[in-house]
Amino acid sequence: MDLRDFIRSLDQAGFLVRVNDSVDWRYEIGRISSGTNRPLLFQNIKGYPNHQVFTGGLLRIPFVALALGMAQDTPRAVVIRTLRERMQQPRTPVMVASGPVAERITVGREVDLHSLPAPWWNETDGGRYIGTWHANLTKDPETGERNAGVYRMQVIGANQTTVSVSPRSHLALQMQKAEQAQRPLEMAVAIGVAEPIVMAAGAAFPYGIDELAVAGGLMGQAVEMVNCRTIALDVPANSEIVLEGVIRPGVRVRDGPYVDYAGIPSVNPKAYLFEVSAITQRDKPIFRGAAVGRPGAEDHQVYALLADLGLVDFHGSRVRQTMQTALLRWRLYRLFQWTGRLGFLKPRWLRSSGR
Repeated sequence: MDLRDFIRSLDQAGFLVRVNDSVDWRYEIGRISSGTNRPLLFQNIKGYPNHQVFTGGLLRIPFVALALGMAQDTPRAVVIRTLRERMQQPRTPVMVASGPVAERITVGREVDLHSLPAPWWNETDGGRYIGTWHANLTKDPETGERNAGVYRMQVIGANQTTVSVSPRSHLALQMQKAEQAQRPLEMAVAIGVAEPIVMAAGAAFPYGIDELAVAGGLMGQAVEMVNCRTIALDVPANSEIVLEGVIRPGVRVRDGPYVDYAGIPSVNPKAYLFEVSAITQRDKPIFRGAAVGRPGAEDHQVYALLADLGLVDFHGSRVRQTMQTALLRWRLYRLFQWTGRLGFLKPRWLRSSGR
């Protein structure tokens, strides 16, 4: 099931809301998305006649069940049990010759990130965020082991974005090795992938675990991969959009402000700089993003699922970790945000310090 299959499932179940009125990528998509618990497909975006934007896909357990190929009325406890069982049955990704993501290719000087309908989610944000619900794919410079994570990304130029990470994240470990060798780190950003890929990328697995193999277990079939055009990485063949490029060694840039999981603007003055060498995409691509910052937002829902599985990591003390995991399991999202505002949390996903 790719993203389009998932959207069709939501539509057939009566959950999907198609927004046909003209909407602005600046603030309006974020405002509308933040005001509902329904999945939204924006089909008429000002300035982007051949694009759509999808949000809210995992806002409720029935939606998660559909994303996993289960019945929409599957109880939460069964969904959790199924996730746990499938994660223990990973399937190694398989290479294929081609895929829909290569239907349109832009390389080199023709690359323009503003050609994509990345929303400016909140008025207090520092700009457009192209990375809010996606998978950052990299490889360890020494071992070649793949890492998939979810690190927020702000557009700061026609071919440049930030990559906001925690110093203890897996991407930071890989970047440290690259910088020691004085080499850039290749990265691909897959936007609009199957939802289990994002769920696996957001989970706190030990370093060296291939999150895409876990995603294959969640889907019940191996993730099909294709080679990138300008870097030595591979990406899910059914992605809607892929950004290829490198993270520049020794360069740090400001990311934010950005309204994060705690509901307040945060800034990371030491984000990485990602330079895009190619954009590959499907015809009439669907941009996948998430409006975060309110209690029970989409990121909170996935945090809660991962907490039930013991797969959240807030880089804090054992006591704090226990408390924050409990708040998520009890789905006490306002308290979860409150602790974040006090600076207690250092979550791995969708915040200033990244994952």
